[in-house]
Amino acid sequence: MTRPNNPAPAHHAAPRKLEIGVLYGFRALMVLAVVNYHIWQQSWLLQRVNLPGLLLDFDFFTRSSYLFVDGMILLSGFLLYLPYARQSLEGTPVPGTGRFYLNRLLRIVPSYLAAVLLALVCFALPQGAYFTSGDLAKDVASHLTFTFLFWTETYLYTPLNAALWTIGVEMQFYLLFPFLARAAQKKPAITLPVMTALGWAWRLCVARFAQDTGMFINQMPAYLDVYALGMLGAMTYVRMRRAWERMRPARRRALGWACAAGFAACIAVVLSILRAQSAASAAGQRALHLSQMEMRLPLTLVLMGGMLCAAHMPRLLQKLLDNRLMRFLSAISMNLYIWHQILSVQMRMAWFPDADVLHITPVQQRAYSLLCFSVSILVAMAATYGLEQPAARAVNAWIKRLGRKRNHEGPQTGNPSPTADSLLVRHEAGRARAHRELWRRAGGGDRADP
Repeated sequence: MTRPNNPAPAHHAAPRKLEIGVLYGFRALMVLAVVNYHIWQQSWLLQRVNLPGLLLDFDFFTRSSYLFVDGMILLSGFLLYLPYARQSLEGTPVPGTGRFYLNRLLRIVPSYLAAVLLALVCFALPQGAYFTSGDLAKDVASHLTFTFLFWTETYLYTPLNAALWTIGVEMQFYLLFPFLARAAQKKPAITLPVMTALGWAWRLCVARFAQDTGMFINQMPAYLDVYALGMLGAMTYVRMRRAWERMRPARRRALGWACAAGFAACIAVVLSILRAQSAASAAGQRALHLSQMEMRLPLTLVLMGGMLCAAHMPRLLQKLLDNRLMRFLSAISMNLYIWHQILSVQMRMAWFPDADVLHITPVQQRAYSLLCFSVSILVAMAATYGLEQPAARAVNAWIKRLGRKRNHEGPQTGNPSPTADSLLVRHEAGRARAHRELWRRAGGGDRADP
């Protein structure tokens, strides 16, 4: 983990990005848990391991691991606000609003659009998924504008990949984030409690008034308190890191092992929450949704505590979450999430289209699950390294070329606007003239150098 840098003048090298290595593991494991849940929905593979004298039951974990979507949104809020939290304490720069939007679009849109269009052309249209051209137009248009969460038929019943709903939530929040971030920088004691209150108010209204809870529990306002918690976590981490750097090594080692114990305790609490959520499924769909809303803030609070503890554990333990495998899985995690569900559904239809799932043998279930994971990872790799990253590099290179061209040509009339480089040249030239003048007054005559 890199140490945060002190603020530097504008003409010095920009401070390095603050990297928290354990978060690669958190992102990878949470996405894998959600992927496993969606594949299990198609295979219904009983995830238990029978050993001599020992039964390892992972079924409760699988049945409730969709809750880790909340953790993914928490992590998003944390990472988005981390530069702003760092700026408030250390004065480091943050991207402008335009650059923020561009970065988010480059991160999300290429793979998202490819997934929507391929699902439409390869699956939805050939399979006759739409009854009318109006249904088709509405589904496609709402997905292209990230508004598909507003209608039941384009959100809950879309043939274009139902797992994409989280992308809609994230894109809606991105629109608000630059303004919320600056409000949190100026008045965190007002901004974060208001966001939390709005999130709770939304979920209480859903529980009290909504007939179709499934339509409303995962709308963007339902996550405002989770985003607020992520932003608070970023503030806490920056302050913890500063205090950590000032500690004596012996105290740091002792606190590191205390953080390891705290991390283990967080794991135990998360597992108990997942077990309780799994048990709630026996009471029906509405009860399950209500339990999900009740668990949202406690779960994310414990996950945030686990992230903060893990970031300060001894380096040997951090390697469990920060290694080459976790970094690789984290790099492809967004595309793995985007593609896995539509692929698993289509492979399920192709592999045993006419078979009752209850008659599929455990061997078939395991083979199907392994195939889904393998194909999803391969497609995620292709989308990440063949589409997402090349598109981002191409757009960034074009922006840099455009900027250099503008700086080189300058405005056609009037004086060119000063750049950071030109201001530095002027500063150095003025200092040289001052040195020459002092030398001359001291009787040193004329000289070329200061």
